[in-house]
Amino acid sequence: MSNVMPTTRRDKKRKQTTRALLDEGLKLMAERGIHTCKVEEITRAAGVGKGTFFNYFSSKESFTARLVDETLDDLARRVKPVAMSPTDAESLVAGVSAVHLRYFQLRPHASALITQALSLEEQPGREVVARLTEHIDMISEIISPALESFNWPEDRVKELSLMIISISCGFFWFGAHLNLGHDTPFHLLDRLGRVLAKGLSSQS
Repeated sequence: MSNVMPTTRRDKKRKQTTRALLDEGLKLMAERGIHTCKVEEITRAAGVGKGTFFNYFSSKESFTARLVDETLDDLARRVKPVAMSPTDAESLVAGVSAVHLRYFQLRPHASALITQALSLEEQPGREVVARLTEHIDMISEIISPALESFNWPEDRVKELSLMIISISCGFFWFGAHLNLGHDTPFHLLDRLGRVLAKGLSSQS
């Protein structure tokens, strides 16, 4: 006999409302700024009352931290398969870089969110920093087999991981303001990832 509880209409409605708030909040915060965007704007776009927001989230800041968490979870799911394909060191780093570049190109709101969320204070801010640190640790674990080939010190692997996420995220955050990068073909993004890896390889 299954122990899985059936999904009730109320549960389904709650999930739909949560999803609507998160989706609309991501777009509005990226476009207007996380500090400028108001809860009323998010709830209006999601088609719910302002009071409903606080039934789901304790504050706008905790809501923002949840968005960052979901974004990085989604990104991680796309990065991890790179580690499962046997390849040389240069291709490994290039592959991880290319996944990040493609992700933020297709989701420009995500790059704006992460960049701005680092300015949050108190507990939500600590949650964002912790989540980004966790993502950097994941990248570090994936690319660590390439370090010896690059003659890169093992205790500095996090700097490489930081470079990958900051370049890819920053590329499209700056690009959005300059109207650049959004239409870069995938094969050129892949070459940019390869450029990063070749730069390391040339110093080994």
